[in-house]
Amino acid sequence: MEIERFELVPYHGMRGADRRTIPDRKLELMPEEGKADILTPADRRRRQRSAILVFGLFLCIVLAALATTVLAVNNGRNYKRLVRQFALEQYLLPAPPPPPLRIDKPRSLPPAEHYPPWLLNAGLERSAVFEKIEAPSAEDRCELLRDDRGTVPTFTRSGDGWECLFFETFGNAPEPAALFIQARGTERDIVSSFRIKVSLTDLTMELAVLSKAIGATERFGLPMTPETRSYLIEKLAGRTEFSSIVENYRMTFGREITDARRYNLLILPRRQMASCGEHPSPPPDRWTTPIYRMPVGCLALRSPPPQPSAS
Repeated sequence: MEIERFELVPYHGMRGADRRTIPDRKLELMPEEGKADILTPADRRRRQRSAILVFGLFLCIVLAALATTVLAVNNGRNYKRLVRQFALEQYLLPAPPPPPLRIDKPRSLPPAEHYPPWLLNAGLERSAVFEKIEAPSAEDRCELLRDDRGTVPTFTRSGDGWECLFFETFGNAPEPAALFIQARGTERDIVSSFRIKVSLTDLTMELAVLSKAIGATERFGLPMTPETRSYLIEKLAGRTEFSSIVENYRMTFGREITDARRYNLLILPRRQMASCGEHPSPPPDRWTTPIYRMPVGCLALRSPPPQPSAS
């Protein structure tokens, strides 16, 4: 096939004479069917990515269908179990329906004579008996602080007041750990203050000193409930500073300002400010203000019967 070559010249640069010199011939090009079907590397990569995307989308649809089937069987039991496992009930589970509320009309009760008498009589299954127990004297309480090693407390009286002192050291360090107890009161059995001072200068004896201090409150006979005693043990064992009003006591525990190795525990009993049948008077300061204002109730206590003497 013979093809002639022509040089294309811009139309604007031609003159009238030049236009007539260009022969009016048609160019014959090669048909498109004759081109070779050749793929470039970019085309191959494009086709591979398209195939991977189609396969990944198909795989995700299959896996989602399988997961939905597994979670939806048995009324969605597996789905609910999975939601509860991750604690998402509030967000992924429907709210439970409210309980049915039914309001009946008020009905008038029949007269009392329609009921059997035994049902209307109020009574107790058994009668409660309170026995008055003599509290130990202050001197006997002070004697109970004596330990197994023979350390003897000191008890002194001054007029109507009394004081009990107890001091004990622990360990053989140059500055040994120590426990000091000071109890004061009036009359024979009224405690006005109970102070414990621990010196934790020897860390190897820390557990022994704190155990001795915790046991001293029980040996001295301060009445406390198990919950209050557990609260006190927790604070002393952890050396946690606190100031609380618990039961009939005001307790304060903290370290000394001059020496961080020494701690003070102060227990102040809160005495009853009103007698039986009297209205309680307002407290003198805010530290003794009760949380709940209520009258003081009284119980008639009976003394234990005298024991027959052995003849």
